[in-house]
Amino acid sequence: MISTLLLTMIGIALLSVLIGAYQVSAKARYRDRARFVIKSFADQFLTQEAIDPASGNVFPLFTITVNTSTGAAMPKGTGMVWTNSDGSQGTMSTDSQNAFFYVLLADATNNGLSVTATVTRQVSYVYASSGSSTLVSQNATPGYMLEGDFTISYLNTTQTQTVTAIRAVP
Repeated sequence: MISTLLLTMIGIALLSVLIGAYQVSAKARYRDRARFVIKSFADQFLTQEAIDPASGNVFPLFTITVNTSTGAAMPKGTGMVWTNSDGSQGTMSTDSQNAFFYVLLADATNNGLSVTATVTRQVSYVYASSGSSTLVSQNATPGYMLEGDFTISYLNTTQTQTVTAIRAVP
């Protein structure tokens, strides 16, 4: 009886260690997937054409994000496109003040657990002289610099990551 009790206690201890290791592994997968998503958006920001050659308008991904009522920079999800691992498209939130872009970090095939993340972008001009960001237009004959901050929040916003990219616009 004593050996059965000891064996049961050892089994329970091993099971709790395995469950803890699985939880740590799952968080690492979500963190890696989140980093992949925002780095992909930053890569799009760096490599895509910023201005529509046909109309001369700036594409939505490169539009400066400003709250018109306060004049302060405001994160937006506009201009972003993403295909989730289950084949569905990322979606915009319906909140007009903070337009988040929703993506899946893990779909329901991952042991029935679906993890949704919110992605925002903030785009601002960059002063050529100092390199600091500003909301003041920096249009010049040779072009201007844009800074894009892409932030992803997941697991009930307890985890966030941000990637910053700076590019020239001719």
